[in-house]
Amino acid sequence: MAIEDQPLHDRLVDLLREQIRSSMAPHSKLPSERALAERYGVSRNTVRAALSKLEMTGVIYRSRGRGTFVANPVAEPTDLAETYSFSEQMSDQGRTPESQVLYLQEFPANDYIVTHLHVPLGTPTYKLKRLRCADGIPLMVERTFLPADRFPKLSAKDIERDGLYQVMRTKYGCAVSDAIEAFFASLTGAHDAKLLKVPNGSPSLSVQRTTTATNGEIVEFTLSITRADQFVYRYHHSQKGTTT
Repeated sequence: MAIEDQPLHDRLVDLLREQIRSSMAPHSKLPSERALAERYGVSRNTVRAALSKLEMTGVIYRSRGRGTFVANPVAEPTDLAETYSFSEQMSDQGRTPESQVLYLQEFPANDYIVTHLHVPLGTPTYKLKRLRCADGIPLMVERTFLPADRFPKLSAKDIERDGLYQVMRTKYGCAVSDAIEAFFASLTGAHDAKLLKVPNGSPSLSVQRTTTATNGEIVEFTLSITRADQFVYRYHHSQKGTTT
């Protein structure tokens, strides 16, 4: 089946998107660039341009050395109004969450951390780095900062087994009350791209979260890099009698 007229890669984008929608399951592997070029009667450059556009819009994702795959459908977005726990988000979608602690280190709070945790300069602070996965697929790299004096002898093993919020609640009597999150588009750096198994410079969604306990104390500041092909966020806004 050949495709005609200009622009070729836009026509191919539509054909591939329809094929994916109608007959391919999430995480199915697409044919190679050469096979697609032969099937649709176009050049490999045209195929490459079409795949790049599909990747940018979150329809597909690429894994270095493995190939190109169908991304999760947007029919199962994460609802920010309901939960901000990664494990709960994935469980609600019927997926199996997994967290790997890459390191847990203590360091004195610098000016940046002072601003976000509202602690004095030099306060002992934990930096926790985790790789978050679902169904064995890496989705997110998280860098979390916590006041060390609030959570003495925090254990990476406990966090991996029970989850951070569960450990905070059961071991330290710290129940999380609220979280403020900010989102912005970004490109994945080389090191995070390797962890997430995506090409360097791939589109990503950065999430910045500040979490408070029931007493109003800031207990967590987290910076996350998420794969743009794996996360769709939804938020419901309602008007409550105010106008601007």
